[in-house]
Amino acid sequence: MTTYKGKLASIAAPILIGALVAALLYAPGIARAQAPTEPVGSEDISRLSASALSFWTEARLKAARPMPMPVVSDTAAQTLEALESELVPDGPPVIAASGKPGGTAPALDGALDSLLRDSSVEPLFGTFPFSYTRYRLFPDTAAEYNLFPHRTVGKLFFTIPGQGNFVCSAASVNSTNRSVVWTAGHCVFTPGVGFHTNFVFAPARRAAVNPLGLWTVKQAFTLAGWQGGNLEFDHGALVMNLSATGARIGNVVGFLGFVANLSRQQQWHLFGYPAAARDLANTPPGAQFDGEHQEICTATWAVNDNPNAAAGPLTIGVGCDKTGGTSGGPWIKDYSGVGGATNFLNGNNSYRYNPAVVPNILRLFSPYFTTGAVNLRNAAQAVPVP
Repeated sequence: MTTYKGKLASIAAPILIGALVAALLYAPGIARAQAPTEPVGSEDISRLSASALSFWTEARLKAARPMPMPVVSDTAAQTLEALESELVPDGPPVIAASGKPGGTAPALDGALDSLLRDSSVEPLFGTFPFSYTRYRLFPDTAAEYNLFPHRTVGKLFFTIPGQGNFVCSAASVNSTNRSVVWTAGHCVFTPGVGFHTNFVFAPARRAAVNPLGLWTVKQAFTLAGWQGGNLEFDHGALVMNLSATGARIGNVVGFLGFVANLSRQQQWHLFGYPAAARDLANTPPGAQFDGEHQEICTATWAVNDNPNAAAGPLTIGVGCDKTGGTSGGPWIKDYSGVGGATNFLNGNNSYRYNPAVVPNILRLFSPYFTTGAVNLRNAAQAVPVP
């Protein structure tokens, strides 16, 4: 296990080196330092679409390794139980509606009281405040996966140069170009290596079937903060190419809404495709993770965290036992079967703690959605998709 900046360890491979090297080698415009909330984009890789599709045979899709979640390993790292009153969003709320396939995002009337509501949940597992419920999407049928918003969530396949083929989770999100898919920063970029390659997104994949096809990527984005390995900025966004028939992914699968700069005390449904085996003796009952099903944790805010020593806004921790492969999966606020003032993306599966440091493994963390997330979405949705 390789440590990074004394805190971050990844079991993927020894692929993380100093943040300065990464910034110098891979940041556009190397003559100036970039703010951690500034988006960093890859080159336009549309020309590689055909080769990416031909590369991903079903055998390779099945053999892709679940991308391990970054693991905080510094024994000095502490979870901060900061009071809500002590934390103020960086800016005003940013709210964009969700939408079903082929539809447009309805205008929201600004009635925040209704938009910020949360339904109740009866936590079943974990230790308070990390209490949660986790279940496999039910009914476990192709028809259910094809329903909104489940069809917006899928598996993201990619290659890390020199390391092999991996898989994360991702979801289509509200964007003006109807072409943006959201995931974790560590699913699109590895500090010291650069942007990943051979991206394809398989929305609503279930049991090795891709009902909505494989979508290729035009351009990848992350934040300069994640370029330096700071988990507080572990966001990633992909601009998708048009389908073979000229359709935009947001019009085909629909899209989650987007909210930022909200209170941290929320309830979320955490979606993703965990593939790494879970500890059956110490996690909730149910089938072993297999990477071919959407697993959902329902949880409320538990704590705020500071994994990189105040490098950015405190992250958010909740109860959840999902494993590698779920990285990048969306935290959905106001989960519902309808579009509009529902199904808001408000987090992404990012990291957990080394069990040797924090023995309770039923915890999962996300960057807080604030300035960096807003900037990243704005950069991705500004890319023209002809």
